[in-house]
Amino acid sequence: MNPIDAEDELICLRAGDVAGPVMPPIVQASLFRFETLEELHGAQARENEVCVYSRGTNPTVRELEETLARLEGAEAAKCFASGMGAISATLFALLAEGDHVLFCGDIYGPTIEFAQRLEDYGVTHSRCFAAGIEEIEAALTPATKLIYFESPGSMRFELLPIAEICAIAKARGILTAIDNTVATPLLQKPLTMGCDLVLHSLTKYVGGHSDTLGGAVAGSAELVECVFRRGYMLTGAVMAPFDAWLLLRGLATLPARLARQHADALAVARFLADHPKVRRVFHPALAEGEQAALFARQMRGHSGLLSAEFDLPDHAAALAFGNRLRLFGKAISWGGVESLVSSAHRTDPGPDHDGRMPRTLLRFSVGLEGAEALISDLEQALA
Repeated sequence: MNPIDAEDELICLRAGDVAGPVMPPIVQASLFRFETLEELHGAQARENEVCVYSRGTNPTVRELEETLARLEGAEAAKCFASGMGAISATLFALLAEGDHVLFCGDIYGPTIEFAQRLEDYGVTHSRCFAAGIEEIEAALTPATKLIYFESPGSMRFELLPIAEICAIAKARGILTAIDNTVATPLLQKPLTMGCDLVLHSLTKYVGGHSDTLGGAVAGSAELVECVFRRGYMLTGAVMAPFDAWLLLRGLATLPARLARQHADALAVARFLADHPKVRRVFHPALAEGEQAALFARQMRGHSGLLSAEFDLPDHAAALAFGNRLRLFGKAISWGGVESLVSSAHRTDPGPDHDGRMPRTLLRFSVGLEGAEALISDLEQALA
């Protein structure tokens, strides 16, 4: 793993901050007084930046937004109550009747579900699973308003050519938005590669302790203002001050956690790649060919995530293996200090499914238990 940028570490730690509390106070207030009605009315016109009513912003939430914007190299950022709150508000704000959105690569399931709901309002969508720029360009239509993608994805961790996608989008006047949750702002900077908007589920690595929810969108001041006015203020996915405080606390240890989780996950991935009961391991650092080139060009390293297709007879056998694990908790989500395992499928997809998500595919989120202990656990479950 390339060293995390030293400036990013200082931003996460709020190093050199002004005199006062080491951690920002939790401002538990729903509204804020002004000296005059004229001042109030002026502030209402800038409610994304000025604390008027905590549905707009709040001092604690604002501190988190400014920190995330600095990490992403963005002009502005807006925080939400959840990652899905950020996603739905962004799509709602940017798309209108007659527009088309192209989803590239493996996309978080609820994002596609929301897009399906938008079909009721005249917004169409299509999907392109190919990683090649030619296939992505061929999937665009005259009505395409937005290209939305994840790189890496959150199950197979496939990478897409971010700069190339953004270049063809800009040439056609199409906006781009990327879910950067897997990489975090420390391992990948999509805005520097031409992306218009970057989204995060802060619940995962930024929070890091499985005790809070949050989402964010970052980009130009103009686009974030658009998402704020047309999405955030109308959908009501407001982040609470205490959640913002927990996320600021999580950011302080993010560089240290990511470095440890990357190293341990890579050790686990290499162990599985050499095991006779494993068919394939999905981890960007073990990729070959164009995927390896993209990893070297776009990312400073990977997080604690990996997945593996096991040489087992069926879905039930994969679940039985997962159930034999002792240190890997059985839970959804990822990015916390505890290791987790989950299946790509809730139920057996049958032998005739599309094959992108093999029937025996399991995802592992490596926590802080240590590579040696986790590998020992995998060994006993595979025996």
